[in-house]
Amino acid sequence: MKALNIIIKIILFVAIIVLAYYIVVGIKKPIDFEEERNIRLRKNIDRLIDIRTAQNSYREATGFFTPDFDTLIDFIKTGDIRVVRAIGFVPDTLTEREAIQRGIVSRDTFYIPIKDSLFKHIKYPIENIRYTATGDIVEWEMDTSSVMTGSNVRVWVFSAHAELKKILEGLDEQLIINYISLRPEDILRVGSLNDADNSAGNWE
Repeated sequence: MKALNIIIKIILFVAIIVLAYYIVVGIKKPIDFEEERNIRLRKNIDRLIDIRTAQNSYREATGFFTPDFDTLIDFIKTGDIRVVRAIGFVPDTLTEREAIQRGIVSRDTFYIPIKDSLFKHIKYPIENIRYTATGDIVEWEMDTSSVMTGSNVRVWVFSAHAELKKILEGLDEQLIINYISLRPEDILRVGSLNDADNSAGNWE
């Protein structure tokens, strides 16, 4: 009888340990998922912001966006941006325009390489801007179009996006499904082909 009590106590102890383990895992799993999800989203949002910066610079230089990553990457590597600098001091009683008209201030225009200014922060090969940064690495789907604004002005727009399930690939599948089901879109996107949204991202 004594031996039976010992066996029962051992079984109960093991059961408690196993139960405690699953409780901890059940609590920790969504916390770990959220942390890793946020890290992955941040990396990919940063890449979309780089694409937006490149596209806006390309439009400033050419008048329109490009749907082609080869063109965009070549522009980042070889393109320049125009910088206008005011030379002189603008008195408090005048605007900069008035100071220029009076000859107190002059403007100097010069060009600097994009890769050494707007993209000097990039720590990945610039060719990789075309790909997502995490998960199942895929190329961003990028395209351009033009839309009519409410004031009847036709403007160029662009969009680049990838599926969230690709970006989060490798994490818990059910938690991925739960997360995506709560979002208005199942993609991570910058810009829009349907609206003149100033190239906003759907995380903003």
